[in-house]
Amino acid sequence: MDIDTNGLELGMPTRVEMLEHQSHMLCNENDALRIELAKAQQNITKLVEINQALQAQIAIEHRRANCAHVEYVHLMNTARCAYGINLANHRFAADPIEQVNRKMANSE
Repeated sequence: MDIDTNGLELGMPTRVEMLEHQSHMLCNENDALRIELAKAQQNITKLVEINQALQAQIAIEHRRANCAHVEYVHLMNTARCAYGINLANHRFAADPIEQVNRKMANSE
């Protein structure tokens, strides 16, 4: 049995037309991905800059805390050596968390 297919080719794209259409779709998808990649790279660059700024701030605060500790130890040593006052036994040297726990235990 032979089926007459004349006239059906008008609505059917040829193989070349289908490949061209698929090529255009891939090009459009490629362009969209390039735009997304550029945005992602900008975001990454911005996040790296933010991270570097935060790391610098952490380093500054760490140095500041170390300087405060050195000053604290120096004052403790000065009080002990020059004036004979041992502040290590006083409430100033106690751990703040330990102080809070003691207060809570005393209030109960």
